[in-house]
Amino acid sequence: MFSKLAPNLKRGSVVAVFALTIGIFSGVVAQATPVDLFISTGYPGAGTSAATAVAGPANMISITAGATAEYLSVTGGTFLGGVTSATLLANASISVQTPTAGTITVLGYIQTGVGVYSSTPTDTIIITVVSNLPGTVYSYSTIYAENGTNVAPSAATDAAFGVTAPSTATNVAEFSIQEFDANGIVMQPIYAKPITIAASIGMLASYDVSSPTLIPNTPAITAVPTTPISHFLLSGIPGFGGTSVITIAINGVYKLYKVTFTGNAARIVLTAINPVVGVGIASAILPNSGVATGITANTNALQVQEFDAAGTLLPVNAGTITINSMASAIATAGIVEVNGNHTLGDLAGGTPTSATVGGVSINGLMAGTATFVATDASTSISSLPISIRVSSGVPSSVVITSDASVYADGGAGTLTTTLSNVTGTLPAGTYVVFAGQATSSLALSGGASTLPGAPAAISSVAGSVPTVVGQITVKDDGTYTNAFTAPTTDGTVTISATPASATIKVTPVTFAVSSGNAAPEAANESAGADNAATDVDALVTPTADKIDAAAQAAGTAAGTTTASLAALTPQVTALLVKVAALATLIAKILKALKKK
Repeated sequence: MFSKLAPNLKRGSVVAVFALTIGIFSGVVAQATPVDLFISTGYPGAGTSAATAVAGPANMISITAGATAEYLSVTGGTFLGGVTSATLLANASISVQTPTAGTITVLGYIQTGVGVYSSTPTDTIIITVVSNLPGTVYSYSTIYAENGTNVAPSAATDAAFGVTAPSTATNVAEFSIQEFDANGIVMQPIYAKPITIAASIGMLASYDVSSPTLIPNTPAITAVPTTPISHFLLSGIPGFGGTSVITIAINGVYKLYKVTFTGNAARIVLTAINPVVGVGIASAILPNSGVATGITANTNALQVQEFDAAGTLLPVNAGTITINSMASAIATAGIVEVNGNHTLGDLAGGTPTSATVGGVSINGLMAGTATFVATDASTSISSLPISIRVSSGVPSSVVITSDASVYADGGAGTLTTTLSNVTGTLPAGTYVVFAGQATSSLALSGGASTLPGAPAAISSVAGSVPTVVGQITVKDDGTYTNAFTAPTTDGTVTISATPASATIKVTPVTFAVSSGNAAPEAANESAGADNAATDVDALVTPTADKIDAAAQAAGTAAGTTTASLAALTPQVTALLVKVAALATLIAKILKALKKK
């Protein structure tokens, strides 16, 4: 039987020998006439061998018989000399030519007696002839990145890649590159394409592209792979923050990654999320299961953030940041909160606090204005001052307004209810200002439920927080807005409410509803305006003539005597009265034309 390589050949076996230009592989014997050849290791089955050869006009595979002669036949190709069959004496060799790609099959029949050979094949060699040796012609590469070095880079880690790290950090990212031929076979390192990788900020290193030593930290690397997969590590440079662009190039194809390195905090910014807060401690005045009303604006009323010199947002160093009040008798600040317990300003759907967004709650002590400054002791930087107004939180005025003075019947509108006192609008929170829900003098199309103030019908517990009759929840500008649908009949609508106490003044809103007869009215106004214009013309012309004549008379009289001037005085006075009447009429005309 045939054997790829058998130190102890069985009697009658034939050995397939493949010579390679790239060296001697396990299971391959070099021949005097080398050819490009690849053969897989292992013996796929008794009497059967498989080999891979590279096509070429002078390429061939040499087959050597064992201790017993065999008769050979070939299909799909020829032996050297162009024949398709031959008899090999013991230990003799013959070559199979491999000029073109395809499959060549060699059958062997072992000698069983003098001049007698087996009637069925005892050995088979299947030769696959390929255009190129597998793993020798580059086709494409896979390039993957991983945050840190905890797991091997893969397509999944590459899709989720995104790193922000201090400039002092090492091995913040790992990149792997693997090269393949057109059939997906990993490239043999000797045939692989050079890899170039560079970082605009940071240092790169590799532990497997320059065997046996590590390529030390350097901004850029160009090297030929020495292993099937090449790995590169990225580290920061202390003091150099910013966005690093990592460029990887293979065979003219580029792939880019971005890593953000952060420097030391160079700027701290304090922002007023709720510029108006209330008297009270934030944690004590928040609504809870037992309290339906209260001021919420104090919670995380301020936002604090830090940036490096390049403007990169940094994690907030809550342990070293203090918020100082310039008017501690009016208000003080709580700790910097970064764990997401509340949103900034305690706003529904607002931004939650996080590692890079700190929230600062305010404790209001008395009505007034307090100025705050944030300071980071670790870098000795301070923010610009920010002012906060502290309200007593006690409403004395409730004003209801509408977004229009006239609505079409059944038209959509918006009401705004503003809560304030003598110092200004009230901070965000829930307040009881009405004795019940506001009412409309004409029924709204959308129903009374669209009006401000909680009605008695829903005064029971809503969830875990009880609802109090007449309560309104306002934003930090002291306003509550609600949509409504105007009545379907013409008229004047007044929306008002009864105040919850004698200390609260409620200002109602009044607007008109038009059924849509504006066109006839406009036509009447237009006709009236035209008639008025005619009247004006009739009045203006003679009046102007009189003024002209009077002027001439006055000139003549002026040339005579002082007594004559005195005689003109009544006439001038009469003319002035007529001019005043004319001005009033013109004003009415202009108003009519404007409506038109």
